[in-house]
Parts: sequence; structure tokens; C-alpha cells
Amino acid sequence: MTPTRTGALLGVAAALLMTAPVAIAEPTPTTPPDVPTADAVLDVDAGRLALDGPPDALAVTAEAERVELSWDTTAIEPGAVFGDRVELRTSLANASAVEAPHGNPVTVPVAASGTLSVDVPAPGEHLLRVEAAAHALDGRPLAVERDYRLVVTEKARPEVGRPEVERPEAERPEVERPEAELPEVATEFRALPQLPAVATPQPQVAAAQQPPTATGRVTLDRGHVDAVALRLLPDGLHVQVKDGTATGVTTWREPADVEFRVTAAARTELPAQPALSFLGGAGKQVFLLPQTQRADLLWTGWNTEELRPAEVSGPVTWTLTAVDGPGAFGLFTTGSFGAPEIIFNNTDGLPDTLSVPLGTHAHANWVFAEPGRYQLTFAVTAPGTVGTLTDTETLTFVVGDGAPVPPQQPDDTGRQTGTPNRLASTGPAALPATAGLALVLVVTGAAALVLARRRPAKENP
Repeated sequence: MTPTRTGALLGVAAALLMTAPVAIAEPTPTTPPDVPTADAVLDVDAGRLALDGPPDALAVTAEAERVELSWDTTAIEPGAVFGDRVELRTSLANASAVEAPHGNPVTVPVAASGTLSVDVPAPGEHLLRVEAAAHALDGRPLAVERDYRLVVTEKARPEVGRPEVERPEAERPEVERPEAELPEVATEFRALPQLPAVATPQPQVAAAQQPPTATGRVTLDRGHVDAVALRLLPDGLHVQVKDGTATGVTTWREPADVEFRVTAAARTELPAQPALSFLGGAGKQVFLLPQTQRADLLWTGWNTEELRPAEVSGPVTWTLTAVDGPGAFGLFTTGSFGAPEIIFNNTDGLPDTLSVPLGTHAHANWVFAEPGRYQLTFAVTAPGTVGTLTDTETLTFVVGDGAPVPPQQPDDTGRQTGTPNRLASTGPAALPATAGLALVLVVTGAAALVLARRRPAKENP
């Protein structure tokens, strides 16, 4: 073999080796080719919710089971919408413009992507409507919708056998005919007995099995808790506390039975943010239950996930009506750039109101300007299927490690003992004053005895 031919063969082999990894790394599609997809890409543009998608119609046969709706919220940054969640709802309308909801709304997070399955309707041309809803950080509702043309064709019928070819009369087999007609047989038709009519059951919405409400007073100072959680009980709408402070256990409580403790670990300096100036100047010490979870503090939120669209037909109006406490109270969210968005502020006049969609579970920053006891009164209103639903409850927050130490009595020298403004100690390490004094005397006496024994005896002259 000549050197020229050998070099050419080596070049071909090198080219094959270089192209082989590309063919191996070719990704496989995640969606089966027989499942049509519709893309819904969401974004927040100029304070509005935007929904984009392909303009082409979707074609599917009636034998297909579903249409996959691929949603994408990666263009929405965390902190751009309230709760970092978007609610998606689908509906189908046929040629006569009769629209029917398709399943319950689905809540999806921002900065994520996924798929949503839609069952294929009857053959014909339909409009697949996609609605997206969210709330701005200031409580404004954001909504957008888009229609996709969906064409469903008939399922192809399989061919059943081959049609028989009619033969000429001359080739037909001869059929023997009876010489005499058979006698006519009389046939009597009897009516079948009528079965009793069975009433068609009407669709009913079964009442959800509600967990019981616990009794007894408790103090909560750390862990996850939804301080304003709504439930529809047989006697109406209730604001309750959804206590999740025990790992793996959910307990429903009445607000009057719960004391929320904001410990000294919540103390922090107020940043130089004009929106938070109602709490004090920059650097002031305030007490903050943060929007993100911390193991040593309460993670306090609100919840409308227990309310169903069959019972409540719209969002819940959450209102702060009164604050009784030693200082200012605020509730705010922190955006993606750290800028606070104020929800409640009791210093500029109440009531303050927030619209909360169904299926919401959210957290924010709860801040108290001064230590002490606060009572926050909240009212909720929701449009029910049989009328307006309302409830009002008061939540109690104790801010700081407890009540201040009572004034000390002067001792024999006329001086006060203890540290002024020191908070009371509440734990097994705390000793009564008399026991501490006795312990000091015992230790002093024992030390004197030891020193006396170790001292050498004085010599007699």
C-alpha cells in the first residue's frame, strides 16, 4: 500500500471518530411523537402578565388520549409576582362557543417549567383556552389568556372483511324449494313486565372530611405555622391557625387558643429603606419574623388551600382592621432586589386590604417596632356559592422574651440589686434568690474550714 493511500485511509478513520460522538450525544425527545404539544410561555412585562405560544393549530385524532400543554415561567424572576406562583386554568369551547372548564386550576411556581395534560375532546374543531392569573406585589390582580385551535379528527374505522361479489344467476347454486307450503304458525307476543324506573342520580359535591379543631391553649415560638388559614366548616367560613410546628403533624387551632411568641432571636436592625420608615429610623432595633424560614423563629404565613372552587367562587379579601400594641406593625414582602413591598401598615390608617386567590400558601415578613403584647384583628370575606362568607378573628403576638422583671426591693444597704430592664429568666437554670444566697454562704463556710485546717499550729512559747 502506498504512503498516499495509507494517509487517505487514516484521514477517513479520524473523521469518523470525530463525528461519532455527535451522533451518540443526540438528545432523545421527552414527549412521545404521537402526543401534540402546545407551548405556553409566561412573562411579566411592564407590570402585566404576558402569555406567548405558537400560532399554528394543533391536530390530533380522537384515539389520542391527551394533549400536553408545556408551560414555562422561567422568564418570571422570583419576587416579580406575589407568592412566586402563577395559576393556570384550561377550558375547551366547541364550534357553538359553548365553553366548559377542563379540570381544576393548577398553581405553578415561577422560574420553572413543566407540562399540563388536557384530555382530547370529541371530534371536531375546538378552542383550547389557557388562562394565567397571578397577583402583583401590591395586590393588583394580573391575568392573561390565549386561545389555541384544536382540530380533532375521527378515528379511522378498520375494514371489516371483503364484500361478496354477486354471481350471475346462471352460476348461483340451485335451492331446493318445498313442494307444499308449510302451515302457518300463530305467534303470540306477550308484553314484558315493566321494571320500576330508576332515578338518575344528580352529581353532588361531597363534603370534604375536615380534620377536627384541637382544644387547649398553646404557645408557639418556632417552626412553620399559617397564622391565617381559612376553612369552610358546616357553620360557615373560619379563620384558624394551621399549626405545623411539629414535624409531620398538622393541627388546626382556634386563634383565641394560640399565643405567638416572637423571641429575642428575631431582633434585627432596621435597614435604610424609605418604605420601612414607619417602623423607625435606619439602625433601630425591631423584631422581624422573616419571609424565609429560620429554624429558631416562627415561619408565619397565610393559607387558602382548603377552600374549593365548588364552595367559594372567587378570591378572599383579607383585611387588617385593628392593631392594639405598644408600637407599629407591618407586613411586607421582599422583592428580588431587596426592595420591600408593603402589604399592611397600621400607622397610616386602617383598614388595609389584600386580595388572596384560592389555592394560595404564602409567607412574608412580619415586623414589630417595639417589644410587648400585640393583638392583630383580621377580617376575611369570600364570595360563596350561596352568599357572602365572612369571619373576624384576633391574633396575639408576644414580642420579646417575656414580661420585664418587676422592680427590685431595696436591701439592707438601701441599694437595689439586679440589672435594670433585664428580662425575667424562665427555665430550670433560674434559682430563687434565697436558694442562691444560701449556696453562697455554704461555699464560703467550707472554704474557711479548709483554710483553717491547712494553717500550721501556732507554737507555744
